[in-house]
Amino acid sequence: MLPLPLANILHHKVRSALSALGVGIGVAMLITLSGLARGSLEEVADRWGAVDADLIVYPARWGDNIATISGGGLSDADADAVARLTVAGRPAVQRAVEAFIYRLEIAGQQHNVVGVRPGDLTSLLGAGGVQKGGRIFDPDGAFRRWIEARLATPTEEVVDISPEELARRGGLEMIVDARLARAAGLKVGSTVHAAGHDFKVVGIVPAGALARAFVPLATAQFLFNGRLGRSTLLFVKLREGVGVGAAAEAVRATRRLSAMALGEFRGMFLSRFAIIYLYVDAVNAVTLVVAFLFILVTLYTAVIQRTREIALLRSMGATRRFVLREVVSESLILTACGAAAGIAIALPAGRAVEAVKPFLTVRITPEWILLAAVVATAGGVLAALYPGWCAMRVDVSEALTLE
Repeated sequence: MLPLPLANILHHKVRSALSALGVGIGVAMLITLSGLARGSLEEVADRWGAVDADLIVYPARWGDNIATISGGGLSDADADAVARLTVAGRPAVQRAVEAFIYRLEIAGQQHNVVGVRPGDLTSLLGAGGVQKGGRIFDPDGAFRRWIEARLATPTEEVVDISPEELARRGGLEMIVDARLARAAGLKVGSTVHAAGHDFKVVGIVPAGALARAFVPLATAQFLFNGRLGRSTLLFVKLREGVGVGAAAEAVRATRRLSAMALGEFRGMFLSRFAIIYLYVDAVNAVTLVVAFLFILVTLYTAVIQRTREIALLRSMGATRRFVLREVVSESLILTACGAAAGIAIALPAGRAVEAVKPFLTVRITPEWILLAAVVATAGGVLAALYPGWCAMRVDVSEALTLE
């Protein structure tokens, strides 16, 4: 013989299935939308945090919203000053990597493209740090020497270098990460059209690098700034034993520059986009409230329809606690089925989102699955309280005399 709550659920299969489905949709949205919002932002934070550096140096006038800045705010003089930085009378900097950041549309989406010197590229590649295929751009520095000589020639007119000449000299070479290569169908030798130029893919690096695409620093400076000698940020690796805080203070003492410890970037970046979390959480909350209202209405309707049956149970000795327990148990069974369905839906839904939008990241973690299960359980109990209260208050004598 089936337990009473399960028997009640199976007696009204369609209504019960719809109630469980409502919970399932709410749970699936909670897991998927939260995984999407947090996953995509945390993936960017992870890529910046994986750079082999201790400090990020940037123009003081730009504030600290460094995740969105681009263009040439720093000069070569700034880079030289940072490279000569001293702390307590000792040289503090092991390496200062100039990075020129610019946003370009590639494969139908805007991406940060980073200009960097070939020898500095490895420090920006993150944990992968190795070439998956092809070669590095401008390996012998021939393009940079050529364009420096070309732009150094005195002239009263703006230097105009054709795309064909840039390509012939090796200036239109690009390295992409594996995720962009997979999404855009790129391989070594492919052509990427961006900013009115055709870049040749000469190498592919593992996903997890600072940016989706890299070009020679001189190329980025010339195409996007009109001249050499400028960069957006400096990624600074300190010498062993030099404190990050002391080095940052020494940078700020220049008054033209500011600095942030690389370890602080993640918190700053995620806090900038905290409003997205609030929006997603609000949508999830509304969805879950609607789902559990569905269960509340379902159970309330069932209690009204089963008033006589409840009265019979009470007349046979069932206590109010027993009646409440049966109603809550029925709610928890519906909630458990819905939560299981929601988790089962969320996993392929996350993969589907990444398949349709390959540059979005959906991170479905055990913590979020556990949170969804806890929220579903709590919601199921709350949704059952009012119907359970109504069931407890059924007047036995009146219900049994009803025709």
